[in-house]
Amino acid sequence: MKSINFQRNKSLIRVVNEPTKKVKKRNWDKLIYSVLLITLLCFLSFYLINKGFFVHAQGQVLIDETHIRLTDDVRLLEYKTKEGDEVCAGDTLFAYAFDLDNNHSATTSFGTDGSFSLNASGGEDMWWYKESYNLKKKISLNNIDIEKDNILIKSYQKEIKRLTNEVILDVLPKTRLEYAQNEILRLNTENEKLAAENRELNSLLGTLHPFNNKAKVSVNKVGGKIDSKAAYSILKGATLSNFSGEILSERKFFRTPIDGIVTKINTHQYETALKSEEIMTIHKRFPTSVKAFFEQEDLRYFKEGDVFTITFPDGTVSQGVLKRFFIATYHMPEEFQKKYESTTRAIAADIYPINAEDADKWRSFHKMSVEITKFKYN
Repeated sequence: MKSINFQRNKSLIRVVNEPTKKVKKRNWDKLIYSVLLITLLCFLSFYLINKGFFVHAQGQVLIDETHIRLTDDVRLLEYKTKEGDEVCAGDTLFAYAFDLDNNHSATTSFGTDGSFSLNASGGEDMWWYKESYNLKKKISLNNIDIEKDNILIKSYQKEIKRLTNEVILDVLPKTRLEYAQNEILRLNTENEKLAAENRELNSLLGTLHPFNNKAKVSVNKVGGKIDSKAAYSILKGATLSNFSGEILSERKFFRTPIDGIVTKINTHQYETALKSEEIMTIHKRFPTSVKAFFEQEDLRYFKEGDVFTITFPDGTVSQGVLKRFFIATYHMPEEFQKKYESTTRAIAADIYPINAEDADKWRSFHKMSVEITKFKYN
């Protein structure tokens, strides 16, 4: 019986395995490191070029402005302009009037013929009363000093005899006795000086008196009565305010002394404008300038006549020419000075626009901060 074997001979067909393809993996760490390194190098290059080849300064856009203020308290009656209006020198800005009740003291004396005398002396005429009070106050203070010195003189005089005996017995040094004698002499001299000053003040006191500013006017009686307010109005051309009951002077007008633009009105119609308050602000159309603050170490890199590049807060870029330096150094403005740093003193200069077109751009950035740059070596 034959054995059966199906694999007596080796197969002639061979299987060749295909080589496995290697997938290349990206090295993300190396890529990120390269990007960061390139970014850092670019930043350092930009910083070194910017710091080494350019002058940098901070500045503030300024427009010449005039603050309108009166020398007395007034009632504003009517505005002839509003914010944003352009005005020329001589244009009327507003109408106003003084309050005669407060600024003038009026006393009337009536006659049998229907006339009266009105004392129209102003409130400013009360200076003599204030001066009189000050002189009397000074005299009183001097008298207090004299009385105090007399008490000290009596005290020293009581000690003189005791001090003399103790000096003779060598209990006290002679200088102690001399000190008391010198103090008595000094206090007597001081009293004589104060007494002479009081005599002079009393003589000046006798020369003070109010001015005689009386005005006389005749009016007709209405119903047997004369209204003193109406009489004051006749005398001064004043009117009686309907809403406040004040006696107001005749209407006066304030005219602008310069050409410009009304940018701010602080007091409204019918309000009272105190002499310490600004009524409105007028900005001139020209000139517009940038107040620049340069670091002291950059002084050798620029001069008058140099052209600077100015970058505004909205990204607008313009050019200006440096017209003048200021002699003294200036404290940096608060917005440019870091609070935790010591006070920085900078070189101040004025930069003006090159042409009218640039000046028009600058006007809309009043009091805003700008960046100022210039190439150092040109």
